[in-house]
Amino acid sequence: MNRVFSLRTIPWIALATAIACSDSPGTVAGLGVSGSGVASGGVSPGGTGAGSGASSGDANTGSTSGAVTGSGSSSAFPASGANSGVAASGGGSGDAGSGVAVSGASGTGAASGAASSGSLPAKSRTGMKSAGCGKTPMGANSTGYTNHRFPLQPCAACTVPNCPKDCIAPPFAPGGRNAQRDAYGETFVDRDFSILLPAGYDPTHAYPVFYGGSGCGTAAVPPQRGPGFEVPGEATAIRVGLQQVVSDPFSCFADGAIRCSPNIANVADCKNGPEIPYFRAVQNWVEANTCVDLGMEFVGGSSSGAWEALLAGCASADTVRGTFSVAGGLRVNRWACDGPSAAFMIVSAPDQANPVGPLPKIFTAEDTFGSAPARDELLTRNGCVGNTTAPYDPKYPICVKYTGCPAAYPVVWCDIPNGNHTQTDYNGVNYANAIVPFLLGLPAP
Repeated sequence: MNRVFSLRTIPWIALATAIACSDSPGTVAGLGVSGSGVASGGVSPGGTGAGSGASSGDANTGSTSGAVTGSGSSSAFPASGANSGVAASGGGSGDAGSGVAVSGASGTGAASGAASSGSLPAKSRTGMKSAGCGKTPMGANSTGYTNHRFPLQPCAACTVPNCPKDCIAPPFAPGGRNAQRDAYGETFVDRDFSILLPAGYDPTHAYPVFYGGSGCGTAAVPPQRGPGFEVPGEATAIRVGLQQVVSDPFSCFADGAIRCSPNIANVADCKNGPEIPYFRAVQNWVEANTCVDLGMEFVGGSSSGAWEALLAGCASADTVRGTFSVAGGLRVNRWACDGPSAAFMIVSAPDQANPVGPLPKIFTAEDTFGSAPARDELLTRNGCVGNTTAPYDPKYPICVKYTGCPAAYPVVWCDIPNGNHTQTDYNGVNYANAIVPFLLGLPAP
């Protein structure tokens, strides 16, 4: 859910009910991080980036409040790619200036109407295990969510939109014009997340990971003690709850617009906003400390968490296999996308909190044209040919699948008639039940 400010002039915009984070109890393990820990390899047009991230761990007390206590375990964030034996975050083919490196017309599936994925940036991590495989998990268990609080490194001198993804850009670091602090004392350089291992966790077996983000709401304030957002079927995977910082008046993700830049005049700063460095740092910890199938990491969310998920699937597509979203969309001012990503999207046409659109003009306070343009951006980025659809599955009759997309990068769109914000059920069918089978059934890219 998104905050509504008095500056909004669109009369039909209203607040919808927030989805709160789980308040199930968890333990806190403090993490030590020295350095950004996420590889800083850049991507140049037509070129290949090399990762340069390195890290070393310091003990961190993981300060907490209330009944949650910090255990002060020290674990380092390795560079993305360094922990998997593949190129770091800059690895993969270079993106075009627009942040989209696809050529939908070059697909070879003309006979069936679908494009091939041969022209798209490769998912170089497919079939690979993370560095955490073979290790006894530290700071994670199968009995309850464990909370981790950790520092993120501010960037050295850089200018938006050219700041790297492995650090917090100057406008969001302490003292910056978009710096924020939540009621728990966390900032964009001091955040937390939670993790739960599946029952019977085997440290030699590589598991999928589901990262989840909730909608805005006063119950979603940190520390994160639960999944953030989850859908049926995730219990066999590693589950990670993502945490929000923005807390005025609601706890929200700062993926863009007024939550990223409270003064909308500075919204261009969100092209290097704080959420991608945060997500990639969490992802690196999970990969370093648990056994992850690096080609099977998914991000989902509802409302504010859906915006977070779709941004991760855009700007961290080199590490995200697919996304699942309920409402949400993409901001105009955001990180550039860096590759294709499968997507399962649930929206509701009457939604006034996150309009589906496409809107005739930009919704200034939310910096968006609606959810439908985010879908259309995915169709382009995934190399889909045309916009023809077909029924997705008889069990989920309102969902359609875009037939021109490569098999490895499908896009499913479910528009709930007469629904409301973040609704997933309709006529006795819970459409969230379709998400996990869709994602775990994706073919290798």
